[in-house]
Amino acid sequence: MKLAILLTATVKVQVVGGNFNMEERAAMYASTLRYYADRIGKKYPIVFLENSDYDLSGFKKEFDDKLDIEWIQLRPEEKLPFNAQKGKSFNEYLMIKEGVLRSEKLKECTHFLKITGRYAMVNILTMTREIEKRADDKVFMGDIKDTGLYEMIGSKNNGHWGDSRFWVCQVEYYKRAMLDCYLEMNDCAEGKWAEHYLLNMARKYRQDKRFIFRFRNQVLFNGITGMRTSKDLATGKFRQDSLSIRVKCQVRYLMRVLFPDFWF
Repeated sequence: MKLAILLTATVKVQVVGGNFNMEERAAMYASTLRYYADRIGKKYPIVFLENSDYDLSGFKKEFDDKLDIEWIQLRPEEKLPFNAQKGKSFNEYLMIKEGVLRSEKLKECTHFLKITGRYAMVNILTMTREIEKRADDKVFMGDIKDTGLYEMIGSKNNGHWGDSRFWVCQVEYYKRAMLDCYLEMNDCAEGKWAEHYLLNMARKYRQDKRFIFRFRNQVLFNGITGMRTSKDLATGKFRQDSLSIRVKCQVRYLMRVLFPDFWF
């Protein structure tokens, strides 16, 4: 397996609203790249896929020598069929289509790990080790929930969804079978989010040995409640391997290993 990492990014959002302005978003992407530079360096080729006309020269100056990185920018003047009315899913997966078709680094790789780029995958080396061990002969590897447990216990957690923040796909399989999956997505329509697309895909191919729909390790992203930022983590001052987090991860790991067919 030759694995690449594809990071999706939008620094300069083209629609009104949002929780962060352009400068804040740029700082978040930069801190995430610093974290990856510290953790993985040039171990894996990275495709930074960005869809605005934000000036990336500062990013390139800082990271070209620290990461094995390719910059792909989808600028507004290209008139690609992005549709703000259909929400994040449609537009992100249209981005991925363009990135997969344009990337030179992906031509040299068998698989890519797609990660939403604004927050760092804290345990990225743990996740890539699992990917390289289990997914060499697979066309897709993702993380799916599909259980009625939460409804039974009265929890508000959604027990039926696919994690769209990250997944792994064979490059040629994506080109052959998933390139236009964005056309089936619409965040304003019931059951049409990217998470629903991945869930339906898992239900369709659950018995197909070419697919894995459950990681053994629990992914950890920063920027989530109770977790530090990429900037904090990159300094080394704060750590995500505290005793409590390690215990939680071990418990989740054991549950995933012992009950691989229970997608909770």
